[in-house]
Amino acid sequence: MFDQVVFAGGGGRCTWQIGFWESVAGEIQLRPKVVSGVSAGALIAGLIMIGKASAAVDYFASVFNANARNIHWRNLFKEEPVFPHYAIYQKGIRALFSGRFQRLQSAAELRVAVSRPPRWLPVTLALAVGGAIYYSNKYLLRSLHPVVARRLGYHQDFYRAQDCVDVADFEHLILSSSCTPPFTPRLRLHGREALDGGVVDNVPVGGVDPGEGRVLILLTRRYPGCADWFTRRRGEQLWTYIQPSKRPPISVWDFTNPEGLRKACEIGRQDGRKFLQNIFASQGYYADVRGK
Repeated sequence: MFDQVVFAGGGGRCTWQIGFWESVAGEIQLRPKVVSGVSAGALIAGLIMIGKASAAVDYFASVFNANARNIHWRNLFKEEPVFPHYAIYQKGIRALFSGRFQRLQSAAELRVAVSRPPRWLPVTLALAVGGAIYYSNKYLLRSLHPVVARRLGYHQDFYRAQDCVDVADFEHLILSSSCTPPFTPRLRLHGREALDGGVVDNVPVGGVDPGEGRVLILLTRRYPGCADWFTRRRGEQLWTYIQPSKRPPISVWDFTNPEGLRKACEIGRQDGRKFLQNIFASQGYYADVRGK
């Protein structure tokens, strides 16, 4: 039914994507050839491909339950990190992908988005401006595909997960796609400064192949003025956007909220069931799905 799938970023909110996928994948034979993702959305896509998505919800819920604070001020003048997010993220990737990493090689092509700063800006300033763009996109502009970063010279590069040689290589790619100082340290990928892919576009449609087909786009937050699911024509393609029916009860960098993770996943399951009811109620759409 869908040739390609796009996973938006969104930290803990991305467990909504797991719930949605679990509800619809079997019913509509969801077997894309190409998957594009950014930040936590790319991680979720990889976990789905290796069959560890549900286990990941349990894993991170347990870790979040043991993490009392998102900021450890007592570490400000110590060697330990003030923000626990990077270490939690890093350990989670290693724990969940170890022993199953090879499954990615036979799965759909996973393209991971990484933002690059403009060459005309000094690196430190570029990181600060990138952070400002990221949060303005999130809290102020709230547009599906913002253009501010591109106009300033930032751009997205996409890297294939299948080109990673091992779990450590894949881990570095996902962390580079999620690089948001000060929550994470500064990172370099292939010799160049890396920034969270969402700085340019948190809905990384730049990884979509052109040509006729259908694209499923899984969002992680509510966009004002948009229905729970809607379609847009892009040349020969039909893009179907799905957004949570209500705001997932967890913020991007809240690593202390295990219940929020689980509730976001359950909202995804409910939204998946509603989506199936809607498309099956449309006789023309349903017949077309069955014909694919």
